Amino acid sequence: MQKEIIVLGDIEIGAGSITDDFISDKALSELILSLKDRKHPVDLVLNGDTFDFLKAPYKLPSTYTRYVTANVAVAKLHLVFHAHKRVFDALKAFCSAGKEVYFIMGNHDLEIAFPEVRKEINKRIGQVHFPGLTYQKHGVHVEHGHQYDFANVINPKNLFVQHKGEKILNSTFSAFTVISSLIPLKEEHPFLERIKPIPLLLSLYRPVGKKVNRTVAGYFLKSVFYYPLRYYDDPTYIFPINFIQEIFSRVRAVNWEMEDIVSVFKKRRLRNKIFVLGHIHDKYVEATKSRVILRPGSWRDEYYLDEGYLFPRRKRYVQIMVQDDKLDWNLVSYPIKRSSLKFYDVVKDEKKFIELAKKEEGYE
Repeated sequence: MQKEIIVLGDIEIGAGSITDDFISDKALSELILSLKDRKHPVDLVLNGDTFDFLKAPYKLPSTYTRYVTANVAVAKLHLVFHAHKRVFDALKAFCSAGKEVYFIMGNHDLEIAFPEVRKEINKRIGQVHFPGLTYQKHGVHVEHGHQYDFANVINPKNLFVQHKGEKILNSTFSAFTVISSLIPLKEEHPFLERIKPIPLLLSLYRPVGKKVNRTVAGYFLKSVFYYPLRYYDDPTYIFPINFIQEIFSRVRAVNWEMEDIVSVFKKRRLRNKIFVLGHIHDKYVEATKSRVILRPGSWRDEYYLDEGYLFPRRKRYVQIMVQDDKLDWNLVSYPIKRSSLKFYDVVKDEKKFIELAKKEEGYE
């Protein structure tokens, strides 16, 4: 019997606030509804960072917290549902057609670990699967990939900690840096974080580069010398010593781009035939006779900066056809018509071009 596995990663659906970078509701919902009508079984694997809970407020327009309880996580989820109803209606129709949905956990949506969040997702779209960090079926291995990035690695057996009598999410130091330090910058410059490569962006727009360096360096120094003394009994202020060398090298290089993870991943001895990763938003294809490693990229609104112009990045997904013991794969681009932009025009009025992007994508 024929079966199809579709893998999408790094969708990063946000709460509809200024920090929400997902605008492809029309395209994504159309894709999901087209999969619903396939005659054969379909596994839709959402490979981590499906939700951008990391940059989502739990109250609009801009209320964040380091202390993510189940109630906070569910509040974020409800904002996401409201902001992107079209996508979740499509997922509900997909599930109603007897197809299967799998939510892999990524570093932006660790809140999936809360049973209360899983219950709300099931209530909203139907019975879905939460396999944790990996999907493994039919010789296919899918995982987000943050476990190969030292700055975002988690302990899946220690996802929660107690603080003042409440169970809170045991987030990484990187996550706390974003929540406590970088979100104000994101709100001030909401478009610029969508632009890659980051080192080129920061070199062309030095005022923001200096802001990022000052902000991260300041938070880093406080995390080493002040917060451990001031908040000695607070688990969210524990500082990982292995960050020291990395932070200094990145400040010197003005480089806050994530390092690629494939080389670390390949050190694992895995016997599957097809591997699909996410986390890094660049496309990656490595195909040999014994194995295939794929990375489709992101579905958030992103741009590639080249010679003063911003070119919208393509949206892709992995399609794997399963027929008995045979696997066929394809990296599919989903057609979205978008305009290129002049970098310095965007710098002058970021919010204007965010609204333009929404209009072109048909975001409502």
